[in-house]
Amino acid sequence: MHRAFVILTTIIVAISAPNKKLLAEEFYVNGNVLEGKISVSPTEQLGRINPDIYGLFASTCYHEFDGGLWAEMLVSRKFAEHDFEDKSFGIVRPWFLLGANEHIYAEHDNSIFYCGSQSQKIVSKNDKEHQSGIGQGRLFLQRQKRYNVRVNLTHQGVTSPVTIALEDESKVLSKKDIRLVGTDWQRFAFDLEVPKTVEKGKFTITFKGPGTLWVGSASLMPADNMSGYRKDVIEALRAIRPSNIRGLGGNNISCWRWKEALGNIDKRPARFDRAFPDDDRWITNDVGIDEFIQLCRLVGARPYIVVNAGDGTAQEAADLVEYCNGSNDTPYGRIRAENGHPEPYNVELWGIGNEMYGNWQIGHVDGQTYAKRHLEFAKAMLAVDKSVRIVAVGARYWKFPRWNQALFETATEYFDYLNLHSYAKKYRRWLKKPDLKDPKLAEEVYYYIVSSPYGIEEQIIETDKEIRTALPNRPEVKIAFGEWNSYPYRSPYMEIDFALRDGICTAGVFHAFRRQAKALTLANFSRAVNCHALIRTNQAGIFLNPQYLVFKMYAEHSGPILLKSQVQCGSFPAPEYEKGRPQAKGQIPWLDVSATMSRDETTVYLAVINLHIHKHIRTQIGLDDWPFSTNVKLLELYDSDYMAENSFEKPDKLTIKEKWLKEITAPFNYNFKPHSVTILIFEKKGPGI
Repeated sequence: MHRAFVILTTIIVAISAPNKKLLAEEFYVNGNVLEGKISVSPTEQLGRINPDIYGLFASTCYHEFDGGLWAEMLVSRKFAEHDFEDKSFGIVRPWFLLGANEHIYAEHDNSIFYCGSQSQKIVSKNDKEHQSGIGQGRLFLQRQKRYNVRVNLTHQGVTSPVTIALEDESKVLSKKDIRLVGTDWQRFAFDLEVPKTVEKGKFTITFKGPGTLWVGSASLMPADNMSGYRKDVIEALRAIRPSNIRGLGGNNISCWRWKEALGNIDKRPARFDRAFPDDDRWITNDVGIDEFIQLCRLVGARPYIVVNAGDGTAQEAADLVEYCNGSNDTPYGRIRAENGHPEPYNVELWGIGNEMYGNWQIGHVDGQTYAKRHLEFAKAMLAVDKSVRIVAVGARYWKFPRWNQALFETATEYFDYLNLHSYAKKYRRWLKKPDLKDPKLAEEVYYYIVSSPYGIEEQIIETDKEIRTALPNRPEVKIAFGEWNSYPYRSPYMEIDFALRDGICTAGVFHAFRRQAKALTLANFSRAVNCHALIRTNQAGIFLNPQYLVFKMYAEHSGPILLKSQVQCGSFPAPEYEKGRPQAKGQIPWLDVSATMSRDETTVYLAVINLHIHKHIRTQIGLDDWPFSTNVKLLELYDSDYMAENSFEKPDKLTIKEKWLKEITAPFNYNFKPHSVTILIFEKKGPGI
């Protein structure tokens, strides 16, 4: 068990500074300050960093799209879910019955329905003035904001108008009366606007008098949605410039039927999420391939699509490639065009399955069987489009020692990337957030989380050795890290309250990816919204987790050229990478450093992480003889509390601080705060400046 203590390390270094001689310096504890030294060599370029390492992963499970990215405000909008098991039996959860008395009843109807196999039926035998219907609450409604409403209704014997309304707890705020004509399903779409902000608003569908009303689907979205997505979330994602997005799953991809999520969004059947059956969750299917491509376009990212290799078939995967990339004269390219997308999507990145080695995965198989399945899928997909690049399911070499080898032997020429996943999750099965009130345990978890990037780096190094040994004639095969994040404790729906330590971990992973840029060229942070994610949402707004802030720092202040850098400082004993598995690196330096340069070679970005939980590190920084402007911009992610976190109540507890260092000449000293992430930006000095 790790306890925070300082390793005293004596290193002989040459320090070049005005009016100073060469000296032997000890990296020591001096009150609350340690000593360190960083040297950057802007003229020594180590290679190029592929921008695809700054990708995201987004999945339709939990609340990432439904209740997150997607702007839909209503739950169970297609009425596929279960009933309440009480006096409200017959009402699909979480809807409620309005005007209840002995002359009205409701039931889910599996004979008359608009989509899927179920609708909501309301039967009233009341007099003509009695109002009956259904409603849904817990809606945050904003003053003078327009809302798009869409309903699909049919009836028998309803003669009064059907009223669609937005209400507060006591009265109607805005409504629309509609007349039903005939007994076929009818679609109505219109806008409503409320005169005041309501935190607990209601959406209601009612009619007066006797009759039977069927509600096939209902939708409520803010009118400022962007192609169905939340405007605030899209703007936040745009700001971090993700290079690609891996979708639409995850574990849930292993039971996904992509063809069910095409065409009329209201006609698509909702589906039960078999990947997480204990959570009793339904997915609307509002987001399919077309919507996913639109998400990527909205945020400026490349799409990276994973196909169902769990209970899916190679033919289904090939059909999906044709739908995305085929011309309009192919069967599925024609369907895409009919759905309003005449131009091919030209999706290049394709993953075959997800974590197929795991018992938790639908279609879980042994390594040899997966290798054969992968080969079948890859051949079918490449027969449709030979330009696609295939990502195979890889595994941790120490836990599944034959998995990767089976793939190398069986599918030798039929993959371009080997996909790995890793979460810093040693504690997540038993640890709960309140447990972290114990300061000793919290510190132990901190050091485990912030050191885990070194475990990820070891995994990359050793897996690359596997690839190079098994496939010496395929130097183009690279590693993809399709899912990565910290996972400090157990939480419902994986909606974790991430702390500053988790942002530090994110920066450390970026540094590891950069150091291994020759082996790793594709990566996806897991995930984008709500489920152990960058962004958390509710109907009132969003807040940004520390990982998001680090993404923003590195997206805006990094270059594609990796520079040689060296660091001298103390270190601490490496905690286990996973339970029972020590890290290869026995001692981890307090300072984790990564230096990059802009494409035009005029800017150097020096990213520095101080992993020490308590100590400042007074650090001498040198850039060889590279001339830079005396004014240096600095960005910093720091709070005095390493457990600090943002929340809906305090969305700006953690922010990126910016400042300028004035009249700086090399070498110079800077104090890096404890548990912090800092980026210094050096602009090259021009002639005569």
